Amino acid sequence: MLLDEGQDFEIFHGDCIPHMELEMPESSVDMAVFSPPFPSLYAYTSSESDIGNVDVMGDEAKIHLGFFYKRLSRVLKPGRVAMVHVAQIPRMKRSGGEGLCDFRGINIRIGERAGLTYEYDWSVRKNPQAQAIRTKSRELQFCGLESDSVKSRGALMDYLIKFRKPGENQIAIDNEGEISRVQWTHWAEGCWTDIRETNTLNTLEAKGENDTKHICPLQLDVIERLVKLFSNPGEIVFSPFTGVGSEGYCALKLFRRFYGCELKREYFEAATRNMGKAISIREQLHEKVLF
Repeated sequence: MLLDEGQDFEIFHGDCIPHMELEMPESSVDMAVFSPPFPSLYAYTSSESDIGNVDVMGDEAKIHLGFFYKRLSRVLKPGRVAMVHVAQIPRMKRSGGEGLCDFRGINIRIGERAGLTYEYDWSVRKNPQAQAIRTKSRELQFCGLESDSVKSRGALMDYLIKFRKPGENQIAIDNEGEISRVQWTHWAEGCWTDIRETNTLNTLEAKGENDTKHICPLQLDVIERLVKLFSNPGEIVFSPFTGVGSEGYCALKLFRRFYGCELKREYFEAATRNMGKAISIREQLHEKVLF
């Protein structure tokens, strides 16, 4: 068993790829939801195991992702879902790059080669003004528009790729009581426009003194929807790139269990603390229901 009976969560501190291959049982997780490291954008450690340390989306990053998706397919139960949060990546101008790298498409193709079935992807709206300020992208700024708009473009949206492992799902996902028909009518739209971009866990406590890049956690609104859609209460939600624990925080609050992997010590420790906070919130909610 991946988790002992009655165990709410566990986070492994280390590289998820060999851990999924050698230590996690085959077909042991009910659902996976995560953001893979974005090469050249978000590097959090100096480890050679950190995919984000690759400066461009070349062969090295694709090899990392190839090994990763094969191991992910191994630990996911047949018929179950892995949700992958990605965005398109601007090519690095300092190395002569132009335009965008199709990170979304790369993940889809590598996931399919690993044996997963690509079924869908939602897009998540992003505020162009906020993104222009944060990324300093001339393609979004007024100065680029007004001087020469030939390179102007819209905001880069997030994508939520849905993979499913081939095979028969042995336990149906029963959403009655968790997702209303009105909610599903809204969620089934191809683009989610109501996600609160700032609704994330606090990342300041996880910053290391030598960090040069900021952590960018997935919004809690997104995770909660996906966990409700693709898992049952009591089942194991898995995040191979746990970060500060956003996926586990939502899973535990929603009465699921959680298993994660995290390479960086500061993030591992912050995630462990956040798991405790989620369990405390869950217990308070349970008490309110009872009384």
